[in-house]
Amino acid sequence: MLHRTSILQEPNKILYFEKVLKLQETYQQALITGASKKQLVWIGEHNLCYTIGRGGDKKNLLPSLNKNTDIFKINRGGEVTCHMPGQLVVYMVLDLKNYKKDLNWYLRKIEEIIIKILHHFNIDSSRKNGFTGVWCGNKKIASIGIGCKRWITIHGFSLNVNCNLNHFESIIPCGIKGCLMTKISDFNPHIRIIDVKDIVKNIIKEEFNFKFVSE
Repeated sequence: MLHRTSILQEPNKILYFEKVLKLQETYQQALITGASKKQLVWIGEHNLCYTIGRGGDKKNLLPSLNKNTDIFKINRGGEVTCHMPGQLVVYMVLDLKNYKKDLNWYLRKIEEIIIKILHHFNIDSSRKNGFTGVWCGNKKIASIGIGCKRWITIHGFSLNVNCNLNHFESIIPCGIKGCLMTKISDFNPHIRIIDVKDIVKNIIKEEFNFKFVSE
């Protein structure tokens, strides 16, 4: 039997990364043990921090990075990325047994979702051969990093909306030398996070055939 019910959390305030990480881990463990069938979709913003994947190279953290900035090594694929206000972060704790037990399919699905979100705002975007994420020309606009245990996913993707891209200058984003970043407000200067959040929610619901419920 397929269980496509998902808790939806979309806080209006900016939250620290570690608090939301613990939330994801709680839902993931409940799905793994069978204590709950409810999945989780979290859509929001973080205070400034950097995260690096389990196999990430610390050399991608540049000397210019403020030593007082929070850095988290976490259980996801991928290299270093940056989170900050004005960037929309989407975490999905899903049981892939309800969809397709294929991580490559899941990554490509997330890319497809991001491309559809950007298309809604009349922004042309695409995948880039050999890389994970979504690009507008030669600039990256969205990053993806996932973890998975017993087919239960954790983490997700980040989409630059109207954030301060200067924070990316202290790292080699996603381990890609010379990587340039862009954001939705470069194409639509009047964009608001709330506008993008509503579209993200609707497209994710449609693509995964979710029934969203509150706690």
